[in-house]
Amino acid sequence: MQPKKNRFAVLGDLHYEAPQDASYRAARQQITALKPDAVFQLGDQGGYSHCGTWQSYMEGLDFLQGFDRPFATLMGNHDMEGPAYSSDAEAVAAWCQAFSAVHPYREIDLGEAVAICLSTTRFRANRGCCHEVYIDDAQLAWFASALARNRRRPTFVFSHAPILGSGLRVLQSIHLKCPNAWMNHTDRPERFIELVRANPQIKLWFSAHNHLGQNYSDSFSRVNHCTFVHTGVIGDVTRDGARHSRLVDYDRAGYVLSTIDHGAGDVVANLRCDYAAGTIEVLSPHTAVNGQQHFAPPPYPARPLAAIGRSVFVVERDMLVEYDVELRAPVGVVVEEIGTAEVRVHGGELQLVDFGGAVRVLRPNSTGRYLRVFEPNPLLEQRLSA
Repeated sequence: MQPKKNRFAVLGDLHYEAPQDASYRAARQQITALKPDAVFQLGDQGGYSHCGTWQSYMEGLDFLQGFDRPFATLMGNHDMEGPAYSSDAEAVAAWCQAFSAVHPYREIDLGEAVAICLSTTRFRANRGCCHEVYIDDAQLAWFASALARNRRRPTFVFSHAPILGSGLRVLQSIHLKCPNAWMNHTDRPERFIELVRANPQIKLWFSAHNHLGQNYSDSFSRVNHCTFVHTGVIGDVTRDGARHSRLVDYDRAGYVLSTIDHGAGDVVANLRCDYAAGTIEVLSPHTAVNGQQHFAPPPYPARPLAAIGRSVFVVERDMLVEYDVELRAPVGVVVEEIGTAEVRVHGGELQLVDFGGAVRVLRPNSTGRYLRVFEPNPLLEQRLSA
């Protein structure tokens, strides 16, 4: 007799709004009918009308309790922005009180595997965009320690935003430009992929954040032994019309990853992983393409316009986009509306040369990158000027 497989469901950004309650309940009913042993939700509980408020926490809690089975959630960037809280520490403490948590991050024993949930803990104090999903040093140290304790157990990680180097789809026109596409986007984001490389027991890493469906070819990706998985949304905040969640069936030998399509009402198996063989079998086609408003940067350029230091550059939809050479991943937008300007490296400088010959020198920031923060944190600026 084959041993019984374990099953859990994963929900992306909730953004619950009371007027949409019927569609949320229908999605919950569909997931409950699949009989998952547990439910994971990837943060941003509250709707845009009241993000980060006590009300949003209570609505998220009520919705998740409605599954009538164990659940775990975490803090997304919008869970931090409640106007009633004067500091990030207050917002985190309120969220922890709402969800009866000691910390906003946790380790969960799944029997044949272990789950690790990571939460953003900075909003008002973010040095770039206030919505950058940020894991502080204490939590990062805890994460490394949790991985060390579980070296021999398959590990599933859950975070709101994906990590740099994962290969997952990000939105150039929104998150890459802010920038808040990757966890700790402006503060050594490569630290997370280094942990993945050093810990082959990490088998799955789920993230959400971009509100897209799961039918893109880069809605999952593989790095070392880890499959990175994007998770969609169940509500009207979808950016491409798709309403998707994830389903995972697993045992000690591997897992099957599926998509729950809340619109079509069906479940589609996406891929199968065999741990011992180290193989991934793709089970379904992924045919979704870029839209006009919400689009991903192109793959790592085979022929970049310019290269300097650890960065290369291309122009995509009139934006100069910077990539990391080692991780072959987009790190930010340098210039928008570049027009006909020529990009070149001259005398060790990155330059833009316009049609009339005028030269603009693009200088690196304190991290050695050229990306620009298009949405600087107004809350930090207010604190520094006070």
